[in-house]
Amino acid sequence: MVSAFTFLLLLSELLLVFLFSATFAYYLYYIYCFNYWKKKNLPTLNPRFPVGDLGLAAWGKESLFIRLQNIYNEIKSNGHKHGGLYFFNGPIYFPVHPEMVKRVLVSDFDHFVDRGMYENSHKVPLSSHIFSMRGDQWRSIRTKMSPTFTSGKMKSMYNIVVKYCDNLVKVLEPLDGNEVDVKDVFRRFTCDIVGSTSFGIDCNSLNYPDTEFVRMVERIFAHSVWKLLKVAFEEGLQNPGNIIKISHSDKTVEQYFTNLVKETVEYRDKNNVVRDDFLNILIQLRDREGMSFKEIVAQSFLFFTAGFETSSLTLSYCIHELAHNQEIQDSARKEIAEKLGRDSSKYCYEDVLSLPCLDKMIKETLRKYPPAAMLNRICVKEYHIPNTDTVIEEGTPVVISLLGLQRDPEYFSDPLKFDPERFGTSNNITPYTYLPFGDGPRNCIGLRFGYMQTKLGLATLLNNFKFLPSIKTPRHLVIDPSTTTIALNVLNGVHTKIIKI
Repeated sequence: MVSAFTFLLLLSELLLVFLFSATFAYYLYYIYCFNYWKKKNLPTLNPRFPVGDLGLAAWGKESLFIRLQNIYNEIKSNGHKHGGLYFFNGPIYFPVHPEMVKRVLVSDFDHFVDRGMYENSHKVPLSSHIFSMRGDQWRSIRTKMSPTFTSGKMKSMYNIVVKYCDNLVKVLEPLDGNEVDVKDVFRRFTCDIVGSTSFGIDCNSLNYPDTEFVRMVERIFAHSVWKLLKVAFEEGLQNPGNIIKISHSDKTVEQYFTNLVKETVEYRDKNNVVRDDFLNILIQLRDREGMSFKEIVAQSFLFFTAGFETSSLTLSYCIHELAHNQEIQDSARKEIAEKLGRDSSKYCYEDVLSLPCLDKMIKETLRKYPPAAMLNRICVKEYHIPNTDTVIEEGTPVVISLLGLQRDPEYFSDPLKFDPERFGTSNNITPYTYLPFGDGPRNCIGLRFGYMQTKLGLATLLNNFKFLPSIKTPRHLVIDPSTTTIALNVLNGVHTKIIKI
């Protein structure tokens, strides 16, 4: 008779054999998956089990954006216009040459209509916004919302931005002579602006950085590794666009912002309040086009999350570069004073936007530090790549590396040098190599608002302060390797010394 100990020993051995066999079978399945692009005659690199082409980025040791830039450089150096990557074991089409990028974004847009981002209006209501929507639903909302972002509409929100620019100066004045993490300050500054225009509330995070609103904002962007793994198991690892679910699936955040919009809309309806902001435009779309309350909440949430993070980062990185380029900083300050005067509260919308110095500096900042350093699309119907025998199957994700394109020395010589004159009138930028807001029908719908708050903020800052480098921040900012957002964040803030002038 077999003893209990012997039985358990045999059982454990069988279990080990089963686990080993299952692991080995899964490994063989991965190897099979890694032949996908070879069968389609598309150039590949050397994907490895289990992370594919992600390398150290999968473990938070290297920025995903830097990894994609390195892959871009390798594929291009091998003489290829495009290639096939693997996100874990999932195939991704990776265009490199501007011609191939143009096909995805513009020429053959009907094959790549969707971004491939997570969207589920029932399970995660905050995900059902124009950035993630698909097909006909996206077209319908885009058509309704496009008039929202005209120059005229932006002009109507201009005074809100002016108000918070004045407050920014008041907050920074007592810090004269100090080294400040401007990334943190500008984050609260744009949080106040976009919170006001999105939800119609005075966040006042510049003065009070520990309010409930600010804590909720921190929850949106503070993603743990466990949250990332949870999404990976729920949605699968094949599509990198699913990562956006992390910032939208927090029930506490969802309830907070839903109640915030509900209370504001009900108050405005009851008291006939009309305010020149984004939320008022959505209320008008509700009355005119039948936009649902859930859609209003989701669009407000998107406008807030996309509008404040990208603009604050752009301001931070621009000030950092100007601190290390005093001649450019002084030249811009002189032009602002000569054309707009010293009182920034009296600057008008058209004059701020027409300043060539601001325009060139912000464009160069967006080139070197694109706020979203990669573009996502997904193939919505089978696509035969022209002049090849390769067919991209429906459902295949597409990733475009903006760091690769915008820091490519072929298109931008000495790419780490901050040189606003790249965007002077006499220079020609190769089409589809500069894409900080994307391109084609699915470009960033809010770019005008982003430019407005960034330009006015920068003009106000340069008119009131001089910025000098800080030893706390390296000359070339280090991209955060562990970030789980699609924004290009850097390590340890952006410190500069502030001098009142």
